[in-house]
Amino acid sequence: MAMASDQHTVGTAVWYYDDKSIDGWVPGTVVKAEGDKLLVKTEDDSTVTLTPEQCPLQNPGALRGVEDMTTLAYLNEPSVLNNLKARYVVDDIYTYTGSILIAVNPFARLPHLYGTHMMEQYRGVNLGDLSPHVYAIADAAYQQMRRFGKSQSILVSGESGAGKTETSKLIMQYLAWMGGFSAEESEASGTRSVEQQVLESNPLLEAFGNAKTVRNDNSSRFGKFVEIQFSAAGRISGAAVRTYLLERSRVVQTNDPERNYHVFYQLCDGATPEEAELWRLQPANTFKYLNRSTCYTLPRVDNAEEYRATRRSMTLVGIPLEQQDAVFRMVAAVLHLGNLTFKEAGDQDTSTIHPDAQKHLEATAFLLGVETDGLLKALTTRTRQTVDGPIVSPIDVKAADDNRDSLAKTLYQRMFDWLVDKINSSIGQDPNAATLVGVLDIYGFEQFKENDFEQFCINLANEKLQQHFNQHVFKMEQAEYEREKIDWSYIKFVDNQDVLDLIEKPLGIIDLLDEQCRFPRATTADYANKLYTTPTVANSSRFSKPKLSQTAFTIDHYAGEVSYQTDNFLTKNRDFVVAEHQLLLEASSQSYVAQLFPPEVDTNGADPAGAKKGGKVGQGYKFSSLASRFKKQLAELMEALSRMEPHYIRCIKPNSRNRPSEFEAQNTLHQLRCGGVLEAVRISCAGYPTKQLYLDFVDHFWPLGPELLANEELDDHAVAAQLLAKTDLQGYQLGETKVFLRAGQMASLDKLRTELMNRCAITIQRHVQGFVKRRQYARTRNAAITVQAGARGMFARSEARKRRHTHAVTTVQAAVRMWRTRKQYLHTRKAIITIQSGYRGQRDRLYTKNIREHRAALAIQSAWRGHVAQKEYQHTRKSIIMTQNAWRCRMAKRKLRALKVQAKDQAKVLQDKAALEVKVKDMAGTLEMVQTQRNELKQSYKDEKAAREAAEARVTALETELEEAKALAAKQSKEEIDAMAAERDSLRTEVAAQKESATAAAAAAEEQRYSLQSELNQSKQRLQAAEKARLELEAKASTQVKDLLTRLNNAVKQRNTAREEALLAVQSLKKLEDDLESGALQPAPAAPAAPAEAPMEAGLSPGQDSGVIDRMRKYITIPNSAVPQRVDANGVPARPATAVVGTAPGVRPRENGDASGEGGLSEMDRRQRELYAKQQQLLREQRSQDQEKLLACISGDVGFHRGRPLAAMVIFRCCLQWKAFQADRTSLFDKIINTMGTQIEAQQENNACLGYWLSNTVTLLYLLQKNIKPASGGTYTSRAARSPASSRNFFGKQGSFTSFFSRQGGPAGGAPAVDGVASIHGGAAGGFRQVEAKYPALLFKQQLDAFVQKIFPMLRDNVKKEITSQLAACIHAPRTAATRGARRTTSPRTGPPSQPRSTNMQLSPHWGNILRVFDQLLETLKRNNVPSFLVKKLFQQLFSFVNVQLFNQLLLRRECCSFTNGEYVKTGLAEVETWIHGAGKEWVGDSWEELKFIRQAVTFLVIHQKDKKSLEEITNDLCPVLSVQQLYRISTMYWDDRYNTETVNHEVLARMKQLMVDNNTAASHSFLLDDDSSIPFSLDDIAALMEDKDMYTEVPVPPALKEYKSFEFLRRDLRVSQPSSRNGGSMHGGAEGGSLHGGSYAQSSSGSSTGGSVHGPSTPPSASPREGFPMGAREGYPMRTSTTFASPSGRLTTAYGARPPPPGSGAAAGSVPQQQPPPRAPSGE
Repeated sequence: MAMASDQHTVGTAVWYYDDKSIDGWVPGTVVKAEGDKLLVKTEDDSTVTLTPEQCPLQNPGALRGVEDMTTLAYLNEPSVLNNLKARYVVDDIYTYTGSILIAVNPFARLPHLYGTHMMEQYRGVNLGDLSPHVYAIADAAYQQMRRFGKSQSILVSGESGAGKTETSKLIMQYLAWMGGFSAEESEASGTRSVEQQVLESNPLLEAFGNAKTVRNDNSSRFGKFVEIQFSAAGRISGAAVRTYLLERSRVVQTNDPERNYHVFYQLCDGATPEEAELWRLQPANTFKYLNRSTCYTLPRVDNAEEYRATRRSMTLVGIPLEQQDAVFRMVAAVLHLGNLTFKEAGDQDTSTIHPDAQKHLEATAFLLGVETDGLLKALTTRTRQTVDGPIVSPIDVKAADDNRDSLAKTLYQRMFDWLVDKINSSIGQDPNAATLVGVLDIYGFEQFKENDFEQFCINLANEKLQQHFNQHVFKMEQAEYEREKIDWSYIKFVDNQDVLDLIEKPLGIIDLLDEQCRFPRATTADYANKLYTTPTVANSSRFSKPKLSQTAFTIDHYAGEVSYQTDNFLTKNRDFVVAEHQLLLEASSQSYVAQLFPPEVDTNGADPAGAKKGGKVGQGYKFSSLASRFKKQLAELMEALSRMEPHYIRCIKPNSRNRPSEFEAQNTLHQLRCGGVLEAVRISCAGYPTKQLYLDFVDHFWPLGPELLANEELDDHAVAAQLLAKTDLQGYQLGETKVFLRAGQMASLDKLRTELMNRCAITIQRHVQGFVKRRQYARTRNAAITVQAGARGMFARSEARKRRHTHAVTTVQAAVRMWRTRKQYLHTRKAIITIQSGYRGQRDRLYTKNIREHRAALAIQSAWRGHVAQKEYQHTRKSIIMTQNAWRCRMAKRKLRALKVQAKDQAKVLQDKAALEVKVKDMAGTLEMVQTQRNELKQSYKDEKAAREAAEARVTALETELEEAKALAAKQSKEEIDAMAAERDSLRTEVAAQKESATAAAAAAEEQRYSLQSELNQSKQRLQAAEKARLELEAKASTQVKDLLTRLNNAVKQRNTAREEALLAVQSLKKLEDDLESGALQPAPAAPAAPAEAPMEAGLSPGQDSGVIDRMRKYITIPNSAVPQRVDANGVPARPATAVVGTAPGVRPRENGDASGEGGLSEMDRRQRELYAKQQQLLREQRSQDQEKLLACISGDVGFHRGRPLAAMVIFRCCLQWKAFQADRTSLFDKIINTMGTQIEAQQENNACLGYWLSNTVTLLYLLQKNIKPASGGTYTSRAARSPASSRNFFGKQGSFTSFFSRQGGPAGGAPAVDGVASIHGGAAGGFRQVEAKYPALLFKQQLDAFVQKIFPMLRDNVKKEITSQLAACIHAPRTAATRGARRTTSPRTGPPSQPRSTNMQLSPHWGNILRVFDQLLETLKRNNVPSFLVKKLFQQLFSFVNVQLFNQLLLRRECCSFTNGEYVKTGLAEVETWIHGAGKEWVGDSWEELKFIRQAVTFLVIHQKDKKSLEEITNDLCPVLSVQQLYRISTMYWDDRYNTETVNHEVLARMKQLMVDNNTAASHSFLLDDDSSIPFSLDDIAALMEDKDMYTEVPVPPALKEYKSFEFLRRDLRVSQPSSRNGGSMHGGAEGGSLHGGSYAQSSSGSSTGGSVHGPSTPPSASPREGFPMGAREGYPMRTSTTFASPSGRLTTAYGARPPPPGSGAAAGSVPQQQPPPRAPSGE
């Protein structure tokens, strides 16, 4: 037995539709499922056979139903209906469907549901936390208004009698209570609240705007929109009542058994005798506007009492008694006007008043305050304005009747509008209200047996509201999925735009109706035929023609099909504004009537009355379409609603008899369909219709996995997940609190549960029945075996005979068939071999011929190419040989000069080295000579100081001489060059003269040419001689400069030698002191056998006493007088707890008391100590001042240098010069960051400022990334402690010192580099390693990275904000008059032309505005030298934003998915492409690719013959990047407003839909694009993509720093090493040179170890690089030279300068090998 479906099984509870039942849907149970049929058992034990589609599943719910129908397991029509009924019978009249409230009219008072106590409960409670209630919707609107500052709207809809008005009253009561009004306050103040005033106006509006219809005795025939206005504090500040869509045609035409507006019957029955006599009133059945229906009174309604209530309401609203009388006087005039009848006045085309209607004519004229003849003339004649004057012509009887009805409708409409204005002025509006809550009370969808023009307009309004409702429901459904954090797939949006297009679009139903109404003699048949033949209407899937009618038409609305009778469409749509009526009534003697008809001024500003004197030509009336006015008011209403956040309340009328506790299922189901509730259900079913809490899910489906309940570690979420995993369901989602199941999955789970329970029952039954059946089977089996044995024997023998016969026949057949087949095969094989041999021979001959031709061609080509290549090779080889010879000559000369200099200084270097070694040995061996050497050192200090002063004076004199020599040489060279130039000019003049004379005589010219050529050669030789002389003069001047610099360097070397000697002495003394204090060196004992070597090992000579040590200690120890010493109880100075600030670096304070104390110090020692302290203080002050100057400088726009931001390079060089990167603590980085942050925060909207700082921060970040690295653990500190450069030298000069407030480094910026030259790779002159940065520098780099990641999105968001408003207009083509006219003139039957008329499409100014913004941005970024890769990333993200915005708007707005709009957008994109190509790939990169989504979507819109395209062509060729969801969305929304072409065919749409179902993954959950706002680059990208060109060259000092000499170091070239090694060395570690990164004592590659290194003299392997660092490396003079060094990329680079290296510096000791040329041409030659 096969199952009928995957959701139904035996025992499944279902619904089925029973035509005989009043409920329609009745419950049943499946008792049998076979094939595609289900056998269902009903409640009366009968059975019916149905299909699975006819049996929706029942919900296992409670007796009272559920509060939110979206939580139903099975969301279908009978389940929704049953849930409402179950709640209604227990007075639960409110039910949620998501955020939509369904209110069922109880037709009884339920006081327990309303009042202040209920308002208190729902105040501030989230929607859904309490039971459904109208207060919950009102509170949600109020809270959202207060929270988000956005106006809210509550749309109350339903049919007549559903309780819309009462629901609106409850909403306004709650809003008034929340807004600060209460009954007590109103009574105390004596004023009425806004809510009271609005409610008091209801009787007045109901009297003039409500009428009895077929379904409701008090049906509102207009839409009412009440605006409750709130202040910024949330208090009610005003209100206004807006009315829409008054049913004017009801005034003149009423169908039986309906009634006209209530006020007519109230006036006839309730007017006092005086009023009846004054207004000439009669019973209601005597007025033709009222007696067309037989209904004059309503049950339980007293017209007279209602008249008095209307009067009271007018008084409360504030209408004076005189104006009240004027209003009812107007109502009486309308009644009398309806009794006017006309007859023919002798001629067929003339009419006059009927005698029986004369009294009504007089009554109407009296009540309106006009002349009787004037009124009759206005009704029976028509005035046409001509050039010669007005022409008055009579009209026929039918036209007179239409004229009368038009006047009646106009009078009533203007009176109603006047009443609404009076109500609003009485209530009081707040024009400055911050927000408002609007309550819309409008009639619902209507469908009768015969539907007229009124139902057509009402249903149009409901179609508009339904579209608004569908969009809101779709949005709320997605919001729940996002709140539960599930991946929701594509949900089909139920859109009724095609119905609205059918009615409202050009050449739609309303447009055609207006067109027919403009023809006076048009008939209903003409209008119907127009509808049937117009393609835009007739071809719509929503339009159809009834079979049994020639004038009706049917529209398939969202609530079902409705057929409309067009018999009265033309009459009811015509709303002529007759000029005679206006002129007549504006001259009325009744002030109220004249007020309703003020004088009108025509478009030319002239009075219409002037037409009588020869005004313009025209008709005497102006046609006005009621349907068009209706459509305009509806558009205004939807525009107002679109600006508000909507909330929906659907009111349901449970029965047509208005009785409590009665529930008519069919009527309710129709209202649910009309109210869009079932549409919301369908939207929910498109996603995840079943949503269950984990607890409920596990409680129901635990039998599917009972073993999971035994695991106590699993919660409900985990159990539910494992249960679903066991069932192999696909597409479900697990949210935060609920399980989300697709449509039908809940039924599948229930089916599995039911089948499991059935299997359990069957198992029990099987065991019981098995025992009985087995016993019966045993007896039957024994009998059957005996019978089977005989039968099987007989069958076996028969089978054996059959098989023998078959075998014989088969053998004969096989032989015959084999012979025939073999004969045929041999014949065929022979023929094939013959054909193959011929074919292969021909093929091989052709192949051989081709091979010969190919080889011949190859031989020719090889010979020619060899000739060309050999020729090019010879030429290239000759050029290379010449270049190599020239280069090698040059390098050989350079090396020769270097070798000469080296040979000259080699002997002196060795002598100096030997002398120094002797001095070191003497000083270490004889400590008794320390005092003598100290005196000698003091004397040498004085001599050195005098020598230094003399050297400086000599240097000054030499510089002066050098300048004079340069000037003299330049002057001489210039004079010689000028002379040569003059001579050359004279020669040129002579040559020109000779050339002119040569034209006269050819023979003489030839001779003169030879002579002139020889003279020219002589002139060239003279020029060359002059040039050579100039070069010799320059070489001589350069030699003088070199000599002067050599002398200067020798003087500096002598000074450095003295300093190094003093430094070595201090080190030796310090070592001895340490040995003495540690006990390693003790005085010799008294025993005579004491070894004499011990004092030598400790550094003392034999026989040396302790007095010498004390004198040494007294000399080295410098007490600090600024810090007083503590004295203990014995009077001995205590040991200081910490290092004293004034102590020199590297010298520790004394740890034990010294009897000599401070008095033992000499005067020179004290002066040195004071000098040192002052020096430190001055350095700190100078550094602090320099930092402030730097911050003040970078706070402004410093500018750029060679395309690089000057501020970034200045900051980097200052930090490098001040050794801030090596500092453990410094505030410099924080100050720089604060300065940058202040500038950026102050100008966040200024793109120029952001671009400037983006360029600076990126450049500075690149410099830090390339040139600093984290310090290795412990090595930096240890090396600094051992380095002599980090301690105070003998002469008080400071290399670096230790601050009291930091572990290492100078004040607020690290140790100063005194007279030093900073390097980008070592933090000191001549180094090329990365700086080992401490934590502040690394933090500074992170802060710079954060600044870059902050400035970039700020710049991007500024541009986004600027172009967002323009993008909204770029996606929608403007509707100009020209395009509309062109679209009308195009015949709908003609297909599209061969080429689209894109040339007519003009570029919108919005596209131009966007491109101007991009131009300004690009210009700003270029002006600020922002790196090009950042500009690319920025524009790529901006164009990606444009792509996302345009594409999403295209998918969300149907009016954008048209052919014309596609051409419009395509034109704009073409301009964008032109701009991108013009900007260049260097700056905008592949930004055009970022627009691929909108480009392909637009391409799809403008292609022709879409219906002939296959899905493969669309997805692979046209739109490869668009997803199936996006293609389906565009295809379904596409409409051609130009050629009326169709979208893709239905087969392609079906395949797209199937693909969306099959590819239901997390990646395909939405058809919209997301904007990527991430940072599109990283720190590694900055390091890899930026170039370091011109970053390490000389930079100019900013103007703000030029006057300060402390910033002169900015002019130095960081690429140039500082050659200060006294012993020489190689720059590359080549021959006779040391290593590039510190002196290496090991032998170099050439085997020589005499040379030093760039970082200092060569040191033993045990010494660190810092210990070998010479003083001259910091204090030497900067000299430019030709230096080859290793760049950060690892390549060898040669830097050329004007100054040669000093003699003996070792700059020329090693050089680049001759065969390796420099990477670029030297700039100095």
